[in-house]
Amino acid sequence: MHLAIDAVDAQTLPVVIELDNPENPLISLSAAKFARYHQLQGALSYESITKSVIAIGKLRDFYKLVCGDTPVGSGKLRNILEDFLAAFDRGTVLEWRPASTQQYLFTRSAVFEYVKFLMDTSRPFWSVGEAQFIEACRESWISLSHAEKSLLFHTKSRSRKKTGGRKRQTVGLTQYKPFPPYLVQDLIDQTQNLRDKLLFALLAYGGRRLSEMLHLFLVDIRSRGTELLVELKHPSYAPMRWTNKAHQQVSGQRREYLKAMHNLLPRTEHGANRSAVGWKGIKFDDQAAYSSEIYWIRDAGEYLLQLHRDYLHGARATAPTRGHPYYFVAQDGMPLTIKAVEKQFLLACRRLEKKHGVSLKGYGPHSLRHFYGFYCADVLKADLLLIQKWMGHVQIQSTAIYAHISPGSAHKALQQAEKIAQIEGRTGLNAIEREQLAKEFADAGLKPLPQMNLGSIPFGKIDTRALTRTM
Repeated sequence: MHLAIDAVDAQTLPVVIELDNPENPLISLSAAKFARYHQLQGALSYESITKSVIAIGKLRDFYKLVCGDTPVGSGKLRNILEDFLAAFDRGTVLEWRPASTQQYLFTRSAVFEYVKFLMDTSRPFWSVGEAQFIEACRESWISLSHAEKSLLFHTKSRSRKKTGGRKRQTVGLTQYKPFPPYLVQDLIDQTQNLRDKLLFALLAYGGRRLSEMLHLFLVDIRSRGTELLVELKHPSYAPMRWTNKAHQQVSGQRREYLKAMHNLLPRTEHGANRSAVGWKGIKFDDQAAYSSEIYWIRDAGEYLLQLHRDYLHGARATAPTRGHPYYFVAQDGMPLTIKAVEKQFLLACRRLEKKHGVSLKGYGPHSLRHFYGFYCADVLKADLLLIQKWMGHVQIQSTAIYAHISPGSAHKALQQAEKIAQIEGRTGLNAIEREQLAKEFADAGLKPLPQMNLGSIPFGKIDTRALTRTM
C-alpha cells in the first residue's frame, strides 16, 4: 500500500504491511527505509520503487510460507533467496504465475539490492518477526556470496547453461486495437463537453499518449497561422523562463518553476495520488530543449485551433482559478486526472453504441493513438521512420507493429506479383495470354473514393470508413 508522508520531495511512500496478526498490522520498517532511501537518491522512478517494494513483499510471503508460525533456527534458511527466486520463476507456490524473463530479472535485482541495503545499514529496533526475516536474508546472502566463489558453483552454472537455463518465451508480433476509423469523428462530435471534445481530437489526430496531453502547460499551446501548434515538453527537465514573485526574469527547469511559483512537484512524482501522471519517454525533436512538436493528420490543424479557442473561452475560462499552470482542468479547476478522462471516454463510447448498435467494449483513450498509427501506415503508406517521428517512439520496434501484414494481404500481394511477372513475360506465357492478363488488370482498376469533410476541413479522397484491417 501507499503511505502518506510529509516530505519536500514526495507525498507518498510505498510500504509493505505485515499481517502476521490481522488485529495489529505492522509496517515493515526495513522495506520502508529501503523505499525512502531510493526516493532520496532520485535514481529510480516512483513506479520502479513500488515494484521493488512488491518484490520484497513477495519474498516476505515466501519466508512466511516456509517458516509458518514457528521460528526457524540459525543456519536453516541459507538458501531462502535462491529458493524464493526459483519459486517465483516457476510460479509453484502462493498461486503465483510463471514469471517472464523481464519480471524475473527485475525481482532478482530488487531483492538483491534490498538485502545489500540491509547489510550496509545499522540495525535499528526491528520487530521480532522482521528481525528473524532479516537475519535469514543476511545468512542466505552470505551463503550465496561464498557459493559464487566456489568451484562447485561455477560447475553448477555451466550445467544449467548447458541444459538451456532460462528460456525466452516464444511470442508473436504485438497486436494493437485501433478505434474504428468510421466512428472517430462521430466520437468527437457526440461529445458535448468542450474540454473532452478537444482532448479526444488531439489524441486521434495528433497520435500522442493521454499522459503526454495531461502534462501540457498553457504556454505549450498556441496558434501558428491558421493552425494549432502544440509542443510536448519533458515534465521535469525541459528548460523554461518565467517571471518570479520579485518580478525578475528567471531561467530553469520545469520542476524548478513548479516548486518556485506554485509549490508543486511534477505530476510524475505525485506517487499514488489521483493527480499522478506517468511519462513513458518520447523521441524529442530537440533533445537539448526536451521538446517535440505534435504533427496532425488529415489537415486537422485549423479544426483543432477552433476547438482550442472554444475551450479557452468556454470551459477553461469558467473553471475556478487554481495555483497550477496545467492546460486541461476539471470543473473544480484542478488538473485533469487520467481516471476522469477514462470515465468520459467510456460514456462517449456508450453513446456511440446506442446510436450505431455496435460494441465498443475494450476500447480506451489509447486506441485513438493506435488509430493514428493505423492511418499513417495503411492509408498514407508512410515510411516507418516518419511514423516513428510523428508518434514520438523511442524505438523503431514500437512503430513496426503498425506495418503488420496480415496473411490475407500477403497471399493477395503474392498473386498480384505472379500476374505481373506473367504479363512481363517472365513465366513463359505467350503474347495472347499476356495480353489477356493485362486486360484483367485494367478492368480491375480502383475507382477514386468520394470527397469527405470533417466540419469545414477537407480530408482529401480517402474515406477511412471504407477501410478495414485484418488483425
